[in-house]
Amino acid sequence: MKKKVIIMLFSSMLIFVTLFLVLNFSTEFEQIVENENFNETVIEPEEEVSEDINFDTKVRLYFVDETSGILSYEDRVVDARELIDNPYMFVVNLLINGPEKPGLKNAIPDGTKLNKANIENGTVRVDFSDEFLNGSGTDAIYMIVDTLYEFNEVSSVKFTINGEEREGLKEKFLKKV
Repeated sequence: MKKKVIIMLFSSMLIFVTLFLVLNFSTEFEQIVENENFNETVIEPEEEVSEDINFDTKVRLYFVDETSGILSYEDRVVDARELIDNPYMFVVNLLINGPEKPGLKNAIPDGTKLNKANIENGTVRVDFSDEFLNGSGTDAIYMIVDTLYEFNEVSSVKFTINGEEREGLKEKFLKKV
């Protein structure tokens, strides 16, 4: 007899808990469905995004150290919006304009103009004016190569002068992995 009473009490409690849970969750579900179907939530930003807001980011540029003659980097803060259209052209033009950090020098010959810089299948092709050939040594080449390798998607760099391959620049500079 005691066993029957315990089973009945346990069954009653189980039924009560089940009913409570079903009723509670169905009410919440109805509220969620009701809110999704009939109420529209509009979220407005606290302040308008405008041209006045600056989105700073760092780019790493390589120049020649005046003392040691080896490549050294300069981190430059730029507005990230400048990198959207053609980041390769943007950073190479920063190199052409020279370093801001004391103790570094530019190996790109004066008067050099960047005609084009684009990426295809991981290779950035940079096309310069004839003045680029006035440089001596490979410092200018490696300044550009090392700077472009800062972009994850760049696996190699190819140089042309006014759209044509030139002797000494036919090599494709591959990124070391």
